[in-house]
Amino acid sequence: MLKKALLIGINDYPETPLRGCVNDVLQMKEALLDLFGFAPENIRMILDREATKTGMIAGLDWLGQGGNEQAVRLFHFAGHGHFVPDKNGDEPDGADEALVPYDYDRNGCLIDDHLKELYDRFPENGNLTLIMDCCHSGTNQRDVERDVIYRFMPVSYTDRKAIAEAKREFLQAQREFVLEKMKPFKNQRTMRGPDEEFERQIMGVMKSFEKQRYGDHRVREGNILLAACQSDQKAADAKFDKTYHGAFTYFLVKILRETRGSIHHLELLKKLGDALDDHGFKQLPQLECLAGRDTANLFASL
Repeated sequence: MLKKALLIGINDYPETPLRGCVNDVLQMKEALLDLFGFAPENIRMILDREATKTGMIAGLDWLGQGGNEQAVRLFHFAGHGHFVPDKNGDEPDGADEALVPYDYDRNGCLIDDHLKELYDRFPENGNLTLIMDCCHSGTNQRDVERDVIYRFMPVSYTDRKAIAEAKREFLQAQREFVLEKMKPFKNQRTMRGPDEEFERQIMGVMKSFEKQRYGDHRVREGNILLAACQSDQKAADAKFDKTYHGAFTYFLVKILRETRGSIHHLELLKKLGDALDDHGFKQLPQLECLAGRDTANLFASL
């Protein structure tokens, strides 16, 4: 069975450098080789200046090639996150999440809508795991006292205004959409309040308007997202012993080694949350997947 991994780590941003991203992907590569049976030729690392927008897209094209529906694919990104105004009305908060390539100042970011287009080229039912050690919120970039940098690029005032307007437009579209979808139930309501079926229908409609993260990964059965923090939190880049790492990736790999790679996603999430909290990092790691995949082992094919 084919196992492929694309590992991208960027420390050397021109104006807002980080320190632990390259260590993150080197650490992840060793874990994939030691614990999960990935072959060296099927692991591609793109580091620092090579991680241009074009280079990242080419890497994702490579990741999607070969194998069949049983193939296991991993995309691990360690670097800055960002958000930009949503232009197609599909984001509840008015903002598209974006990964920040090395040359973002010249060629822009890689937004989640574009990521979805790239994932759509992958085999439909294969396992795609996204491990994202970046953040998309926050104003303060440093915690000087603890020697921590946060992996987030500031958003301009102009973009913040555009995001607020996109959010207003989304909420209006959401209201109109829900009212239209719920018309068949208009005359079925009773004074006792919404029944179980009515609640189910509402939840189904609202779910179609959920925030998309990192390219709408949930549209495919085998896709898994492990994210360093909630969309409104910050991911820490900090010193551990004598080297810098993303706190999320550092503890993730530590747990994988302690369990010899035999761990399912929910258990991993709990252990990650406990480890981050025990060490004073106020970020809540996130697991997002379709029902049933949360109890599957990491990097297991369908």
